[in-house]
Amino acid sequence: MQPRESMRGLPRLVQPFLTWVTGMPLTGAKPRVLWRPVLALIAGFVQTVVGVTIGVAGLQARWYLGIPLVLLSWPITAGGIRRLDVVVVHQTLHQMYTPSTRGNRIVSEIVTTLTWRPPYDENRKEHLVHHAHPCSLRDGDTLYLASTGARPGMTRREFRGYLWRALISPRHHWSFFAGRMRGNFFSRPPAYRLAMSLSYLAATVVFLGLTGWWLQWLLLWFLPATFFFHNHTLLYTLSEHRWWLFQNAERLTKPQRDQLTFGRFCGTAVPQTGDVGPLRAGLAWTGWWARMLLLYAPYRLCILVGDTVQHDLHHVRPKCDWANSSWVRNADLGTNQAGRYFEVWGGLLSHVYVGNSVSDWITAEPSTPSRRPAVKEAVAA
Repeated sequence: MQPRESMRGLPRLVQPFLTWVTGMPLTGAKPRVLWRPVLALIAGFVQTVVGVTIGVAGLQARWYLGIPLVLLSWPITAGGIRRLDVVVVHQTLHQMYTPSTRGNRIVSEIVTTLTWRPPYDENRKEHLVHHAHPCSLRDGDTLYLASTGARPGMTRREFRGYLWRALISPRHHWSFFAGRMRGNFFSRPPAYRLAMSLSYLAATVVFLGLTGWWLQWLLLWFLPATFFFHNHTLLYTLSEHRWWLFQNAERLTKPQRDQLTFGRFCGTAVPQTGDVGPLRAGLAWTGWWARMLLLYAPYRLCILVGDTVQHDLHHVRPKCDWANSSWVRNADLGTNQAGRYFEVWGGLLSHVYVGNSVSDWITAEPSTPSRRPAVKEAVAA
């Protein structure tokens, strides 16, 4: 049974959580609340503020509580920044956040100034090349992954070795950070945007000079906004497409382009415990809930944020109601568009293994209603 449908028998109270964490509603279900673009912006700011607040509480607590709280704050803060970047800013680049071109530009420039991301024009130009030539050597994301050492055909063991090296690589982090600084200050951004970046920098320096909170800023903002943000971006990007499927060819047919992208769904089918004793059944259910709460939920909160689960929908229909993309995608599976969707179930490693053509791993499967199997799960976040 398809993993999400196997959860149909669980209590109604937990179904909204399961829809969020898996990224997929039950077939035939109706949304209780329709999301609006502004809610995505609010969610990103709230998550970022909550992460920083947890860190502040940690710095004021005794060490045995403070250290865990500060450690917890880092990925939450970085996840909030990622939500603002890969959900809100991303949709402004497609002019799908506000009805007006000027409104999209304003929202994008404010958010990217505050988060040290590229200005609107540069960002939009690069992203449209990504859509025109996905996974080719003209695609900036392909070049970014190649610069970290990613390549097709690695085994799981080889890929995990590459991943650990990339996550802690000073070269990776410096290159990422330097690119962000160039975009804001040195690549000839529009005069108004340069003024915004310089004003934000000056305000930050003045604020820290007056308060003396340099260490707090470094720990609770600079570190999650750089080291953790960079790593969240790398992990997300590795799973965003099947990067090496067609040897980075620029000219692909529509079916080939569809195969480059897949739905990244989180979870596995519920345990089948009808023929086992109560102890084994209890252990199976405990393990299943532990993975949902401790592996997949943090992944959704911090890396695979917002509508990015349904990234295949975005490439098939970029002008759809993206704020409610999980419901839109499910509805599409009942139309003649169904054959254009693919999916992978599991966790982060399942998604990055498929995205990078890891040789000893299962590939993505068609996402038609009659054939929606789970891909083998990676026992990791």
